[in-house]
Amino acid sequence: GISLSEAEASVASPFTSKVPNITCVPHLLAEGRAALTTSFSVFKYMALYSLILFASVSMLYWHFTFLGDQQYLYGDLVIILFLSFAMGITGPYSQLAKRRPPGSLAGVNVLVSMAIHIILAVLFQVFALLYLHSRAWYKPAAVINRPETDETTVIFFFLICQYVSLSVTLSTGPPYRKPLYTNVIFVLCLLVIVPCNVYIALAPADWAPGLWKLLQMRPFSYLLFRVGILELIILYFILTYLLESYVFHSSWWHTSLRVIRCKKKPFNKYKHILATMDPQWPPLEKSKLLEGVWPQVEKKGSI
Repeated sequence: GISLSEAEASVASPFTSKVPNITCVPHLLAEGRAALTTSFSVFKYMALYSLILFASVSMLYWHFTFLGDQQYLYGDLVIILFLSFAMGITGPYSQLAKRRPPGSLAGVNVLVSMAIHIILAVLFQVFALLYLHSRAWYKPAAVINRPETDETTVIFFFLICQYVSLSVTLSTGPPYRKPLYTNVIFVLCLLVIVPCNVYIALAPADWAPGLWKLLQMRPFSYLLFRVGILELIILYFILTYLLESYVFHSSWWHTSLRVIRCKKKPFNKYKHILATMDPQWPPLEKSKLLEGVWPQVEKKGSI
């Protein structure tokens, strides 16, 4: 509810409008939809971050290696902390869309999109490891249970770039929020983090050796291999962005999920009530009680 008077307050009216009319309703709806969409995006981002990291660590354990402590700190403190905070600052869109945003975290659309993101992330990491093992110069690590291995370096490259890719992909703009470039803080974070990730991916081994030691990495001396890994990351970003922007938010995707679920009737109780109501209610014509009063009001120019 919205209170149109600042002199009164009510539990049923958590919002108060300074303008004594209902022109604030579209603005309130836009803010609410943007807040709901932002909450869902941040939730999906943090859930995907945890699940993808779990899958990556499991693959590294399979190769008798693991991520170093400094690598965890770089991913959590430098990338996840700032991007997850900046994702929620995007403002609401200027126009209201006809279709309302998803209202349940356990909805089929949310769960299916998260499952597809996880599968794509794991598949691309597997492709990167297969690409590494297919090189003629590759040799398995002589010492196991250490983070300074080729497998750890490749997975770490992919992880830090997947964190950034997912933050951009899940920061959807219209029809509920403003475009991504309007979020200045988020853009500034990307301008700092993306060059750092590219430098880590492409810098030769003899550049900043202290950095590799600090991150517990074993840099590659083969430029073509590093460029190939970066191309895989770019391909992953393009694919996930297209899926999130043009598939998961499209009308035909929602229709397909509805057909797969065999949903014939709405699940919400208020929709069942609306279906049983008289379609002629509320009446749009003038009330018979006001037929004699209405011409006098119109004549005075009050309406």
